[in-house]
Amino acid sequence: MWKPLAISTLIAASASAQAGGVNLTVGDDQHCSAELNHSVRVGPDFFEVREDNGDNEPRLRYQSPALLVVAGETLELDEQQQQLLRDYQLQLHGTGREILLISLEAVDVALNGMSAALTVLAGKDHPDSIELQEASEDILRRTEERLNREGEIYTLGDPENDAFIEQVIEEEFEPKIEKLVMKSAGAITWNALKAAFTGGRSIERDAELAAEEIEKEVEQRAESIEARAEGLCQQLEAVNRIESELHQSIPALAPYDIVTIK
Repeated sequence: MWKPLAISTLIAASASAQAGGVNLTVGDDQHCSAELNHSVRVGPDFFEVREDNGDNEPRLRYQSPALLVVAGETLELDEQQQQLLRDYQLQLHGTGREILLISLEAVDVALNGMSAALTVLAGKDHPDSIELQEASEDILRRTEERLNREGEIYTLGDPENDAFIEQVIEEEFEPKIEKLVMKSAGAITWNALKAAFTGGRSIERDAELAAEEIEKEVEQRAESIEARAEGLCQQLEAVNRIESELHQSIPALAPYDIVTIK
């Protein structure tokens, strides 16, 4: 059940903060590995680069179609440079959107996988099951708000996002599951005994069969997430290729090696 959450952690562009930037690994099989050397904020028609999230002013800002400011200096752009920058901005924006969508899908799979067992044992309409479902929906909503605070504007290279996901899972959701399982243990045991003495189907057997179905569903969704992660690798590689062209075409951008494929 934790596999999807692990994928979310790996593609959240904040797996481990380092002195030289942020290390990003896509997929638990390391389909690709990259470094994000700056904090990038990207929207539908602009992007801006900071050395880190603490910078008040961007070191670099591009506004489509032709505004490029580097270290406070506005640069003149020819048509080829404008097209390269537009392509680069679109690739960055698509990468930000895909990271958001994969992360939310992975967190959703993890939360549902963890809570499904209790739902099977206690019953879908049991107050504890309802409480857990509400907790899952709340965490997913807060995760989306955290990763997508400004709608179609995304931040790449933010080490706080991954920490947020881990915190709500470990400090909020896990203790809630443990508490509800302990609380429901009496009712679950009684239902199991009642089934045994009345000749009804064993709740343990029902739970076992349901758990197998849950595991299959989780694995299928995890495989789908991994396939999307592979597509994200291709996007990162495309960003890196265009970035190399930009550095050659506009030398002032050479110090801003945002994506490095390792």
